[in-house]
Amino acid sequence: MTKEEAEQPGGNLYLYCRQNGLWPKVVAGLDPVTQSKAFDPFCPVRNVTRDYPPILLVHGTKDTDVPYELSVMMDKELTTKGVKHEFITIPDGGHGFGRNDAAIAAKTYEQMVRFLKQY
Repeated sequence: MTKEEAEQPGGNLYLYCRQNGLWPKVVAGLDPVTQSKAFDPFCPVRNVTRDYPPILLVHGTKDTDVPYELSVMMDKELTTKGVKHEFITIPDGGHGFGRNDAAIAAKTYEQMVRFLKQY
């Protein structure tokens, strides 16, 4: 998608910004590279404490909207801080698990319910 297409009526500026790494600049007017500290309050991995409640992460390895690596980083930080959590990886999953595989969706749903009942 081009910028011109995104800016047309009915275009998808959100998608264009996400695909090109412009969302923080468009929404906040700040550059996450040169002004990274301004984003600290909004970056969960930078704010984990041992007092966090139990966390459930579910992420597909082929997510094209939110990089899978962000959940990997959060998993590591939660582990480091001793926060109870579970990280469910959906192999080859995109953004929004189970859209194309009912068996994976059912298994993931069971894992999520088990986590929620536990905590």
